[in-house]
Amino acid sequence: MKFKGIYTALTALSLVAAPTIASAAPVATPLTQPATESVQGDNALAGGTGFIIAILAVAAIAAGIVAAAKNHDKPNSP
Repeated sequence: MKFKGIYTALTALSLVAAPTIASAAPVATPLTQPATESVQGDNALAGGTGFIIAILAVAAIAAGIVAAAKNHDKPNSP
């Protein structure tokens, strides 16, 4: 049970130290920031495959919800 106090103290220390260390980090300079780009041409949502995958994912989730919500009156065992 001696280790329980040590683990608790280390956990509390990490919860205090992590935000403190993060706030002390240097501010990003223009050299460390990512480059910006401008998008040229058509940027429509329906033109990409990501839109199709999103629609299929929503359909799969809806089918799963419908299958789970069905009222099964008969037991699976004989």
